[in-house]
Amino acid sequence: MDKEEYQEIYINLDDSGKLTRKEKVSLYAGIVFLSKQEKDKFITQYRKIINEIKCSYCKENKKECSKHCKEIKNTNIKNSHKRRIMNYIKKYYKVALIIDNSKVYNYIIDNKPSKGRYIDYTIRRLIKSTIEELIKSKKINPYKNIRLIINIDEQTTKSNGYYNLKDGLTEELLHGISNFNYDKVYKNILYRKLEIKLSYQDSGKSYLVQAADLIAGTTRRVAKNNIENNINIQENLDFIDHKLLFP
Repeated sequence: MDKEEYQEIYINLDDSGKLTRKEKVSLYAGIVFLSKQEKDKFITQYRKIINEIKCSYCKENKKECSKHCKEIKNTNIKNSHKRRIMNYIKKYYKVALIIDNSKVYNYIIDNKPSKGRYIDYTIRRLIKSTIEELIKSKKINPYKNIRLIINIDEQTTKSNGYYNLKDGLTEELLHGISNFNYDKVYKNILYRKLEIKLSYQDSGKSYLVQAADLIAGTTRRVAKNNIENNINIQENLDFIDHKLLFP
């Protein structure tokens, strides 16, 4: 019996900012690949760039190097290095979910379970709308089997929690679902088999999550600046290929 073929979608996400009244913007952002070959090609070149710059972030004497390199993150990287990496990342498909915290209901922000469910819901909406865009551009065929591989920074999970994200996505993509406020029904967008692999990864060991961290941090800086200067929150984000604004 022939092995069934699956179209593959790799979605790699990280967060920046928290859903709290103390912060103006919280978001998830990351990078998308449509094959293992594309993903592996990205990792190879990304690793090469990191290897060329990582020693400038190490305080050890080169002769006594322990090979335990400091993780290069959005919060500690030099602007020149960030530009170099972002210029490479811009060649790939990038997505972002931007939450204007000031517009989120108090009963959501003030209640941890409600906040977790809301974050879970917005991530599902980002993933579904990303797949919708890929279908519209004919990069994905909704009438063929889909394998969806999702990688998320594990630290994000510890702070926000997830409420059955995998099962929720299956319902949303294959069967359709009501939205968070139960006033609208979203139809399914996939019509064959759907296989979902959900992984929470240590960013220190994942170049994909590290890249998502840089995208998320860069996106939040622009979005926050827009709010502070009374500019539409989605302006100046042309480097993001697909973005959603909540609520």
